[in-house]
Amino acid sequence: MAAVSVRMSESIITLVLFALLVPVAVLPWVHWQYRRHGRLRGWSAVVATAGALYGCALVAFTLFPLPDVTGEFCAGRPLRDYWQPHPFASLDDIAAAGYSPTSPAFLQVALNVALFVPLGFLLRYRFRRGVVVATAVGLLVSLAVETTQGTAVFGLYPCPYRIADVDDLMTNTAGTLVGWLLGRRVGPLLPAAVPAPVADTAPPGLLRRGLAFAGDLLTMALVEFACRAVLVLLGEGTGTPGLTDVAVSDWFGAALGVLVPVLATVVVPLLRADRATPGQIAFHLALTDARTGGRAPARAVVLRFLVWWLPVLLLISTGHSGIVFFAAVVVGLAARSRADRRSLPGLVSTTDTTTARALSHVSAATGP
Repeated sequence: MAAVSVRMSESIITLVLFALLVPVAVLPWVHWQYRRHGRLRGWSAVVATAGALYGCALVAFTLFPLPDVTGEFCAGRPLRDYWQPHPFASLDDIAAAGYSPTSPAFLQVALNVALFVPLGFLLRYRFRRGVVVATAVGLLVSLAVETTQGTAVFGLYPCPYRIADVDDLMTNTAGTLVGWLLGRRVGPLLPAAVPAPVADTAPPGLLRRGLAFAGDLLTMALVEFACRAVLVLLGEGTGTPGLTDVAVSDWFGAALGVLVPVLATVVVPLLRADRATPGQIAFHLALTDARTGGRAPARAVVLRFLVWWLPVLLLISTGHSGIVFFAAVVVGLAARSRADRRSLPGLVSTTDTTTARALSHVSAATGP
């Protein structure tokens, strides 16, 4: 039962960290998509999303499951024993299993090939790379994976928990080549993977604005988690348990719950010409003065914080996140009922939500 409990704990940790890893990778990617193409929808969005999630999955496969490192776990685990430098050793393991396609040795090789097929496919179909470049990228990515595993995540762990295998380099690279060939054959039958750029000056839809709000909440949660994690790592690494105690204390959590949201929703917008929060930055949105169409005044940022963000943060801090979701839906529906699509925070602060590209066009037309 204890072993099952440990495996379940590792699985939960893996899921939590993967859930945190996805927004860290996806939010910058969303910003890049809007900045480069001016849109995020249709088949091209599906392909790009699949690529972003594949990258997150590859990182998760490299690192997880994280072991419960103890003195007993690290006993008898010298680093040199976790490097397998002999080519084709996996073939010996397959032969020893009687060449059975269901043997763990065979399945391991097949998994290593399959894991890198999407990389080769995307390099050909999405990024239009040649076979030499794609193969080289597959080799370098595989080398990065094996090095990370063989060095115990570059020394972050006191002992290795995954084996770096030269055969994995070969099978991963072979998988990339298979994926590239598949992309060459199937790619012409699929719609274009890269959308034609558009101006992105039309008023943003409520879904895009709502996702920007969700991006703000995710960003704040990630920053708070990162602050705690850094203190824990410093405490464990330097042998200073006081830092770990601070990281898990209620008062530190309360302080983060105030400082991080104020930085994200007040300080960051005040420092930017577009008055955008981190979530709005990711979705390439901006705030404008509803009367002039130009840059929103500083007081508008403060008003939006008092009318919207402060109640939201108070509800979240008191465990009423469900009410926040309900309030966001109500505010969104109310905005949808208006011809100008302005929400309650926008009405109170006399601001309008537009795209960063539209604001830049207005600024260029009106001059400094």
